[in-house]
Amino acid sequence: MSVRATPTIRASHLNTGTSVPADELPWPKNTDSPVARLPKLHVEVDQRTEVTTFGGLSLAVQLVHLLKIPEILDRHVHVLKRHLPYHESDHILAQALSLYCGGSCIEDMAHLQQSEAILRMVGACRLPDPTTGGDFLRRFEYDANPRALWDLQKANDEIQTKAWKRIRKKQRQQRRRGRKNAKTWTMVDVDGHLEETTGAQKEADFSRKGTWSYQPLAITLGETGEVLALRNRLGSTPASSGSNLVLQGCLQRVTSVFGKNVLTRADSEFDRADIRQACEAEETCFALVGRAFANRPGMAESIPEEKWRPFRTRASRLKDERRNAPGYRPRAKKANLRMARAAEKGWKELALLKQWVAEVPYVPPEDPSKTYRLVIRRQLIEHRQGQLTLFTEYRYRYVVTNLPKSWSPFEVIDPTYERCDQEKVIQQLGAGVSAWRMPVAEYDGNSAWLEIARLAWNLAKWVAQLALPTEVVRWEWKRFRLAFVIVSAQVINRGRQVWLRLSASHRFHSDLVAAHTMLQR
Repeated sequence: MSVRATPTIRASHLNTGTSVPADELPWPKNTDSPVARLPKLHVEVDQRTEVTTFGGLSLAVQLVHLLKIPEILDRHVHVLKRHLPYHESDHILAQALSLYCGGSCIEDMAHLQQSEAILRMVGACRLPDPTTGGDFLRRFEYDANPRALWDLQKANDEIQTKAWKRIRKKQRQQRRRGRKNAKTWTMVDVDGHLEETTGAQKEADFSRKGTWSYQPLAITLGETGEVLALRNRLGSTPASSGSNLVLQGCLQRVTSVFGKNVLTRADSEFDRADIRQACEAEETCFALVGRAFANRPGMAESIPEEKWRPFRTRASRLKDERRNAPGYRPRAKKANLRMARAAEKGWKELALLKQWVAEVPYVPPEDPSKTYRLVIRRQLIEHRQGQLTLFTEYRYRYVVTNLPKSWSPFEVIDPTYERCDQEKVIQQLGAGVSAWRMPVAEYDGNSAWLEIARLAWNLAKWVAQLALPTEVVRWEWKRFRLAFVIVSAQVINRGRQVWLRLSASHRFHSDLVAAHTMLQR
């Protein structure tokens, strides 16, 4: 039986539901003027306060209730001496739901705090004030409470494991008979992110670029983009420093739910002995982009020519599949304006002509008793200037892995470089849930902020996997919010029940109702 990686869920880029059949389109009475007449508008204030624009927040609230997240948070996190009246879970969820709705700083909590509809939705008479939220983050200071941040991380891990078990249960129920014996792999991606801050009073440090920065570590699941760990670090800290311990803890949780078929992927910064040892300690595999050490070009050049096999990228192979598909119609290729402009300026151009792949055994110098696979990709690069060819050269790319021999060198390269999709996750952590905001001056308070942002991020991923169409899990946050968070709704107290009356004009209202039904099972 061949072993293959789990196919990555791709986001649908089709505008599903946006088009209207031609026979149903209304037609203006007068076509001599623009369709948009821009009439004079009259404004009045409705005294009813039970209407909100964040009706989709109800999905997150329902999931919080389903997973019993407040109970888990209050059982682990203890930073308040007295509960007057808020508990730790009240503060954490208030900030997480604010980020979920699009808040970019602590002050945005006021939008939820002052909404009667939101208060009814979460079943609260009041929510924490933004100034109280900042004070709560400062209570995670290590000197005052050494275990506080660790307890929050532990609570987040327990919540995530609980969500995974529900997702796995749903997957088992939906699994087809023909795929019962299929072996799939879970991808774990590791990378660092350098985030500059303008706060001169913040507890940060100068980075290698000379900027006042933090450098958080992000560990995510490759298929869904779930965040396994977010660890705050100073800007002067190397991206891979201490990542082996965090990675090993993540692998322990992943293997306990998904099994041992786990592949860790990372860039050349993480081509280190401690990273490899962390993966082997949990009996999992790794595929790391190798560093260009001084001895590796010599290893590549010593490979006999007959052992090099031609290689084509996955994008090139998919392009050929589309061309060979029945009904394919080629489109006229447009001129490359960028290359033409570079030629006008007389700039040098690098062109990739051919690629080959080979493999050699690799014995790490720190442990001669072990042997790994070193997959080498040789690239023929042509240097051009206009129509003139200057010279050609070979460049080498390396992948260090302990994947079984059933994976050919070609099959190793594809999933290794699909790791680059994590760059989008890191970008969305900043643009989507403002994880890189670092709102307080204290280092430990910003570390707690990252954990709260991690919870907000994962809530959307769990809602998508449990109750929404499959492709939603890969949507960007802007698209997700417009579809399933920013929904006009009226929140009504009816007897002892709370009802949401959604606007039927929202194009995803039927999906929202179906999602509520699934989360209440």
